[in-house]
Amino acid sequence: MTMHERLRVAGVDLPPTHRLPSPRAPSEGDLESRLRWKSPEAVVVEVTGEVDLCTVTRLAAVLDEHLRARPGVLRVDLGKVWFLGAAGMRVLMRARRHAEAAGIHLVIDAGESRAAVRALELLDRLPGQG
Repeated sequence: MTMHERLRVAGVDLPPTHRLPSPRAPSEGDLESRLRWKSPEAVVVEVTGEVDLCTVTRLAAVLDEHLRARPGVLRVDLGKVWFLGAAGMRVLMRARRHAEAAGIHLVIDAGESRAAVRALELLDRLPGQG
């Protein structure tokens, strides 16, 4: 008999137990990116879905691939992103640093995405960012 079962039999009120949500398994359908425009001078990548810890490696790989090609401008369209977590923000900050070092103009466009607008506004408020 477990301690909880003994206390329950003895009539002792147990504190409520709280269950934590199960971690979310990575899903292949949560993040998509597609190339909307590509020329030697400019690349436009459209990102759709959730950008979180489970999906951010795909976003990082896409951005790294396009940064290695060294276009003059890399535009990341987040207009169809419905969640942009801290992991996604870190990848965007990393991409910005790499773009600056390579002389690439990186444009991160939040578009109509409330999640992206809020996350990027928060990022702009942090000291040393912008």
